[in-house]
Amino acid sequence: MTGGSFFSELRKRKVLQAAAIYGAIAWGVTEVAVTVVEQLFLPQWVSTLAVIGFVVGFPVAMFMSWTFDFTSEGIHRTAISSRRGKASIAASLLLLVAGTAGLFLLIKPALQLQERSSETVMIQPNSLAVLPFENAGSGPEDSFLSEGLSDELRDQLGQVPGIRIAARSSSIAALEQRMDALTVSTRLRVANLLEGSVRREGNKLRVSVQLIEGTSGLALWSETFERGPNELLNVQQAIAERVVQLILPNSQLIETQPATRDVTANELMLLARHYEQQVRDRQVTDTETLLEAIRLYREATEADPESALAHSRLAGALLFVGDIEAAEAPIFKALSLDPNLSEVQNTLGEFYWARGLPEAGTAFARAVELNPNNADALTNYANLLWLSYEPYQGKVQDLAQLFRRALELDPLSLSRHAALGDYFGKEGRTDEVRTVIQGIQQLFDDAEAYRVIGWLRELTGEVDLAIAWTARAREQEPGNPLDDSKLAHLYASIGDYQTALSLEPDPGIGLLFRMRRYQELIDTAEFLMIEEPEDIDIRYLLAFAYNATGQFESAIHILSSTGLPDSLLSGTARSVADIEGFYTLTNALAGMGSPETTELAQSLALFSENGPWWGDIGWLALYRGCGLAIMGRYDDALQLLVRVKESQRLLWNPVIRDSFCFQRFADEPAYQDILADQEQRRAALRKRLPATLEKFGVKL
Repeated sequence: MTGGSFFSELRKRKVLQAAAIYGAIAWGVTEVAVTVVEQLFLPQWVSTLAVIGFVVGFPVAMFMSWTFDFTSEGIHRTAISSRRGKASIAASLLLLVAGTAGLFLLIKPALQLQERSSETVMIQPNSLAVLPFENAGSGPEDSFLSEGLSDELRDQLGQVPGIRIAARSSSIAALEQRMDALTVSTRLRVANLLEGSVRREGNKLRVSVQLIEGTSGLALWSETFERGPNELLNVQQAIAERVVQLILPNSQLIETQPATRDVTANELMLLARHYEQQVRDRQVTDTETLLEAIRLYREATEADPESALAHSRLAGALLFVGDIEAAEAPIFKALSLDPNLSEVQNTLGEFYWARGLPEAGTAFARAVELNPNNADALTNYANLLWLSYEPYQGKVQDLAQLFRRALELDPLSLSRHAALGDYFGKEGRTDEVRTVIQGIQQLFDDAEAYRVIGWLRELTGEVDLAIAWTARAREQEPGNPLDDSKLAHLYASIGDYQTALSLEPDPGIGLLFRMRRYQELIDTAEFLMIEEPEDIDIRYLLAFAYNATGQFESAIHILSSTGLPDSLLSGTARSVADIEGFYTLTNALAGMGSPETTELAQSLALFSENGPWWGDIGWLALYRGCGLAIMGRYDDALQLLVRVKESQRLLWNPVIRDSFCFQRFADEPAYQDILADQEQRRAALRKRLPATLEKFGVKL
């Protein structure tokens, strides 16, 4: 078939005209369909179905145009004018089918994406996001009233069985990102939104509130309350009761309980929470602001001694500032007043965990049972289980489910993404860490997000990317000393000590540890222990330095003040640092060399061998191999250490080189090969770093 023969058939049969007319009609109808779908809030599949219909109809229309001629005298089959007509028809039909298939391939990714979105974004029935209320008053000093009212409503409604409440951080993020109702509903998977404003002027309090259907943006209920200046608590109660009636219309009457029924205590708690959240939201330690919050919480407990939440929040603020002893009385007072509040049980778990007591797991489990939508309790429970013996006894098979559940409840919270990525990183699940990073990049674009990405890249061994992201955070938020310190540690981890010291000229104990300058670390840490007696991490690093310099008895003495080994023997670690400190203690006992200390070191190593944390690759394998060496199982230890090379994460150079348990392997080729592999990785990272920084457009 010649080209001329084919195109002459196209012209005669008016196929090109038909294609143009069909395309114009399809385009117009699709545009109308999309507009109607948006304006009438119809399901998105309506417009998608229209597009698919036109794509499917295209080959049919073209075949009809080729085969038949539409005239004023009726429809006639078109005659073949070329001797090669039959070949033309066959080839043309083939082209039409191929073209249609091409269209489907073109739109297939979008259809798959929409399908995935429809699968993953499921609006939960009887769900609600309480957006931060607006301070409509004339002075910013009243902002604690509007913020506090929305926070208290969120907590009060969260106690109602059958209602799922979106987490605080995601609700705030949704407002800050100026999302419309449909976007908020989709992102937070909630069916309803509660928003409002608060104005207090003189002797008048005006609260406007409306409940909005997320998918349509239509108001289901709105009301304005005008009360006296001290009647905010009554307004809160009226709003909570009305919302419950609207969301659970067929349920029996449910009584919602505020944190306090005392007007004075309520305002004190609102102001205390305002100060506390300022610190928690910034993720910094502002002792002065926290102490003011603690003072106000104390006054609230005096104004209403029967408020369990007032005592619980006082305990939580004390734990956050690090005063564990002072937190004991208020948390147990809260427990005696109402043990069936999820918030109380979560704070109790935090208290037990800070003490290194195994009862923490029971408290967190109870908090989740009382409120399965408590994202804080879910995250705490998941972190604790990862550090405890229980998950490896079959009680929790996949802790990622708990972290993911917390993230589903709080999807716009950077800390939830970070917790999930941190878990995957410590488990050596590199691909899943990168997936978390992609999610963070899609949702967040600020200095704190860059820092989180930097940490997660460090967990995957991509230290050059970790440096680039941290440098980007420093440029985004200049003057933050934490960025310089973190960059110094990252450069030290790849062996560039000169750059590390230029970033931190007066090195802290963390940098001294990475550079293996142990005597300086000892001098600095002994002084810091006096200034910061509650910081256990200082004691762990100091004990490691004592071990590295042969001062094993001093290491044992300093570690005896941390609660080790009892805190781990009970089955629960407070942090990863506890695990590392546990092995520092085991090494110190082995290093002492007496029959008694050697036997004790071997018993501790045996516990960890049968215990909670140990995998076969990465930093976990490093410590497990150390334990095997202390037990005298040298061949098993070497075989396991060889697997360390499978981990993409860089090992801590001081641990692999200076731990007592590895000294007997100094001349073993397999051990030397591990050291050489780590040094080659560091050299490769140093070589790759300039190009990475240039790609990111950042400089030191």
